[in-house]
Amino acid sequence: MSSTTIFHHRCEAWQPENYIEPEICSPYPEFLIELYANFESIDVQGQISTSPTKYKSFTMQRDLLIMNQNSWFILSNNLSQMDVPFNVQPSMIQKISTVARELACEADNMHRKTIPMMVVLTVIQGFDQELELSEALWESMDTWVNTRSVCGRKSLVEKLEKVKVEDFETQCVICMEDILMGFEATRLPCSHVYHEDCIMSWFKQSNLCPLCRFHMSIECV
Repeated sequence: MSSTTIFHHRCEAWQPENYIEPEICSPYPEFLIELYANFESIDVQGQISTSPTKYKSFTMQRDLLIMNQNSWFILSNNLSQMDVPFNVQPSMIQKISTVARELACEADNMHRKTIPMMVVLTVIQGFDQELELSEALWESMDTWVNTRSVCGRKSLVEKLEKVKVEDFETQCVICMEDILMGFEATRLPCSHVYHEDCIMSWFKQSNLCPLCRFHMSIECV
């Protein structure tokens, strides 16, 4: 019986040594994230070809990355800008967030204004049949709306609860704009609220709540 080689997406994150903080820093403690994305294609014989590495650096306030529920959306947005497929992002975002929390708790980093963080991703772009079957589970969750009609998508959003923002303004993390008091918002079963147009657009690429990753389905509404 022939063996099958399984290729997995990978994400490694760590704090580089010998980092020298700049003289001019942000007034808020932050992470400086240097992100490298490698893309490997696998053919049917299992041969690997590698595309040029993509690089991006960005900063995130420390508390925003390790404690704020908006961090998932911000990290996802940065990964998407580097062409990392949406369906492979959750495990990578979890890894980045976990390492960030560990680094923030280290004694040497307690009083740093900037914590450097290196992240190296490897995205597999071709799959053998066995791995493709397992990845299909993610695909079925994260790209489910793409197989539905526009009418079906609108029907789902229309069934969601509409609420009026009355007590205080809240932010729609999809567009990063405030939902003003007195205006209507769409609330998911997990209680998070968004602009209707924003959540409609979001559902075109994912059935997960942008904040808590609550799995939306027709049975939820």
